[in-house]
Amino acid sequence: MGFLFGCLVLIIGSILVFRNLEIINPFSKGTGIAIALSIFGAVSLGQNYTQSLISEANDGIGISNKLAFWIIGEDGWSQEMFRNMFELSLYVSLILIVAYPIVLVIETKLARNQHK
Repeated sequence: MGFLFGCLVLIIGSILVFRNLEIINPFSKGTGIAIALSIFGAVSLGQNYTQSLISEANDGIGISNKLAFWIIGEDGWSQEMFRNMFELSLYVSLILIVAYPIVLVIETKLARNQHK
């Protein structure tokens, strides 16, 4: 959960900095950062899930990388839970990718309306 909180702080902070520096389309740039962090987390969780499927590589079940540990935490480890977390991270990434052009269009239209 620490990773999720850190990502939210980073995204909100970057949007605020972009707005203060008057950078064009700060919300879409913040969405781009969210996409990158989400894909990074999905890759980490995917690697952790596939590693848990190889029983010869592990003594029991464990988390194979620190980022996956930051996302999942210490409780209730199972292959099913690893798979569910990985699938959820993929859905979040896809939703953010679909949301990016929508945010960009809305942000551009609002900026045009303010200049008129």
